[in-house]
Amino acid sequence: MRLDPGDDVLESLTTVRDEYDIEQVFLTGIGAVDRVVLGHYDVDAQEYNEEEFRGQFEVTSFLGNIGPDKIHTHIQLATDSFESLGGHCSGATVSGTFEVLITEGETPLTHHLDERTGLDVFDL
Repeated sequence: MRLDPGDDVLESLTTVRDEYDIEQVFLTGIGAVDRVVLGHYDVDAQEYNEEEFRGQFEVTSFLGNIGPDKIHTHIQLATDSFESLGGHCSGATVSGTFEVLITEGETPLTHHLDERTGLDVFDL
């Protein structure tokens, strides 16, 4: 999949999931974004802390998976001064291009709540 300037990455993945009835794919990608919402999960508090960043970022790594009930992505970014930012990706807007390789697996990637951590984990 290739996204263009102004496209919302997670909205685009949701559209692809719904259009192709995806239940078990893994994602990897690269590109450029000018807005991203990063999250970091605090296991003790069992909550995500999120922060929005704006600027010109190279996407050095985009990884994740899509199941019938969840899209889960992480992103690693490089700033124009070659510093790195990364975490759970809760949102991103494409600035140049964004290329995603979608690889289908064999097992549906459904999730269940892990009471110990408060996270939705694979139900395998």
